[in-house]
Amino acid sequence: MRQLNITFHGLGAMPATVDAGEARVWCADAALYADLVDEAQATAAAHGIPLTITFDDGNLSDATIGAPVLARRGLTGIFFPCAGRIGTPGYLDAAALRDLHAGGMGIGSHGWAHTDWRRADDAAMAREIGEAKDRIEQAIGAPVTSAAIPFGSYDRRVLRHAAPFATVYTSDGGLARQGARVQSRTSYTTDWRRGSVARLAETESRAPRRLRGGLKMLYKSMR
Repeated sequence: MRQLNITFHGLGAMPATVDAGEARVWCADAALYADLVDEAQATAAAHGIPLTITFDDGNLSDATIGAPVLARRGLTGIFFPCAGRIGTPGYLDAAALRDLHAGGMGIGSHGWAHTDWRRADDAAMAREIGEAKDRIEQAIGAPVTSAAIPFGSYDRRVLRHAAPFATVYTSDGGLARQGARVQSRTSYTTDWRRGSVARLAETESRAPRRLRGGLKMLYKSMR
């Protein structure tokens, strides 16, 4: 069975403290975000597939906009903060992460410094994987069992380093395979409009697209 995994980054007004490069994936329209959540929920139900909504980077808007919209709809999401940004201006602090976790939201790891894991040496990867996992676990007081790969950049070595995580999320797009350890996700970008999620699910349900997506992920995991 397939699964619909949607990723958001920041929501609402973009703080000056956030890197300008995030603008392409920042949903400034909070009402659009809420509508897309509704659409994702309806689309997953129509296709008879599970839905997972995730949030990368640990932006403060995860707690002020992202989670409340989900909670009002009886949904949960998975939030992937960068451990090195916890408590810095514009990002979630440990208390906010604990509150999200206590509210039923999942908390994973997005590494330490939002660096490209394919380009990181072994020492850097030890921090990106082990130290980041430890810090986030200390913040929430619970195990962290999932990770989202920064930039969706991975290969065989990256997946080997990520062995401590039961589930690893990428940015390969399309529909994921339910139960797979490596889960593809589709990220919101500023060209999304109401109807984008429904079109995504319809297009990616077609056999040629599923085959192409599976081959792409296989290649990346083996290179």
